[in-house]
Amino acid sequence: MVIFWRLIFGHLLADFTFQTNLINSWKRRSVWGMLVHCATHPFFYILLTYPYLNQFWIKTNVFQFQGWTCILLIFVFHFLEDQWRVFTIHKFKTPDNTLYLLWDQVIHIAVIFLFFPLNHMNSEMVIFPEKLTVLGCLFVGVTHLTTVLIFFLEKDFVGGTFPEFDEKYLAIAERVVLTLFFLLPGYWWIFFALLWVGHMYYLRSKRIVDFSWFSFYVGVSAAVFFGSLARLVYYS
Repeated sequence: MVIFWRLIFGHLLADFTFQTNLINSWKRRSVWGMLVHCATHPFFYILLTYPYLNQFWIKTNVFQFQGWTCILLIFVFHFLEDQWRVFTIHKFKTPDNTLYLLWDQVIHIAVIFLFFPLNHMNSEMVIFPEKLTVLGCLFVGVTHLTTVLIFFLEKDFVGGTFPEFDEKYLAIAERVVLTLFFLLPGYWWIFFALLWVGHMYYLRSKRIVDFSWFSFYVGVSAAVFFGSLARLVYYS
């Protein structure tokens, strides 16, 4: 499971944290932009799984694939899936909505699972062998993944637009603080978390920060979700 979680972490970093607005726009206009976006994935995969790259991740009676080969194949499948998504949006006017976003992520994770090295699983089947890696995945989830998810949901339901730079990162900071409270020991984290949610609510009710209420409720829900998972992993 070590390699699996590192690949998932690399995917989330490349697909959300380091996919800037410029790259996202470029990949929708040009195959070169798509290649640049997709190339960030093997970069993080190699960086995170370097000690295991020369080992055989896939072993069958017919063929054997080392880590290098698996990463190359994941890159190819990622490129084909993303290019197909852009093609269908432009050619067939397929709605670029929340459902399509989630389906796209399911395909990418399924491809990673396809090349998941089963021979590296230990006999005790530890789901979270490296807590830091899993916590990293959850951190990306509550920051940039949630930002993208809120954008798509707002666009689908209330016609929202992508947040400006300051709005985006202020909202991310609020969610991160709320999530971090979930990692405090004992029961004090509940008090501080509720206090912080109250603070966030006050800022919006007084329009000190001009975020939509839709963004507020989805953001708080996401922080509670990822914070709960982070606490479960951290104290497991």
